[in-house]
Amino acid sequence: MSKTLSLIVSALAALVAAVLQYLAIASLQQPAGTIDPLLRFFTFQAPAGLAEAVAFRFWLPPRYREPRAMSLLLLWLGCTFVPLFGGVVVLTSCIWAALFPGRKESDQLADVPRPEFVTYLVSRVSHGGGARLQARLANTQVSATDRLSALVAIQSMPTRTTGTLLRELLADPLEDIRLIAYGTLDHAENEIMQQIFRISKTLEAADNDAERHGLNRLLAELYFELVYQNLVQGAVYRHTLQQADRYAQAALETEPGDAALWLIRGRLALANGLPDAAQEHIARALELGFPRERLVPWLAEAEFLRGNYPSVSQLLASLGNAAALPTLKPVVNYWS
Repeated sequence: MSKTLSLIVSALAALVAAVLQYLAIASLQQPAGTIDPLLRFFTFQAPAGLAEAVAFRFWLPPRYREPRAMSLLLLWLGCTFVPLFGGVVVLTSCIWAALFPGRKESDQLADVPRPEFVTYLVSRVSHGGGARLQARLANTQVSATDRLSALVAIQSMPTRTTGTLLRELLADPLEDIRLIAYGTLDHAENEIMQQIFRISKTLEAADNDAERHGLNRLLAELYFELVYQNLVQGAVYRHTLQQADRYAQAALETEPGDAALWLIRGRLALANGLPDAAQEHIARALELGFPRERLVPWLAEAEFLRGNYPSVSQLLASLGNAAALPTLKPVVNYWS
């Protein structure tokens, strides 16, 4: 719009605003009738405010006119609800800002260049390493192609973090997802079971205590790994716990000072719902020199199962900043 036309429009708007503003004020001096005086006043005041807003907007500096709709709306509200002086106050503020600009720009705001795509970093990107992929996979409203892509991506993640989701996907309505989930779980389980079978055969032929200790320890760890990775359920889960504890006991008979095996027995007892036995085994691991900060969460879980909540709070509070795991920090903050 040219400057001449803008001046003409603003002058006409100012003239209309003046006439309507006069009518609005004059309506207040008339005696009350069947129409509410306030309603009669705003009947003239609202269009008068709009006309003032149009006129004042043309007089504003260009940078104050954007965004167009919002600036016009704010001017209209100011001129309508503050008769006579609303638009004048806004215009005076803009003139003051134009004549006396800030001498110092804020050092907290700065322009940054647009980031560039760096091709040599593509090979370092690990796709599928977050919860967003798992959430997309669990959402049946997402397209089948996207869900299959997410399922393929999470296959590189540890089964410990994806085992529960993969078991839920065994009942998925999409057959391809059911097959891939079953294949992933079956492959992880078979890999451990093959090691167990091979080491069991080696254990039968062992002829000295040191070798038997190492093989029993390894079998206890492998059976425990089936539980840790959520690869067994139901009756098989209970049987796996028993087998892991049996081999751990057998290894401790030849080497009772193995602190890591006492911790495994303690965690197995927690899984079986035996907090007293768990507390005893974990305390034994602590006596044998196992790092205390790694044992405190399991001791706290045992105390929780026993209903000794003050001890849970004391144990977790003793960790302080040692709770480096992100999943453990909310628990520590809650109890301490």
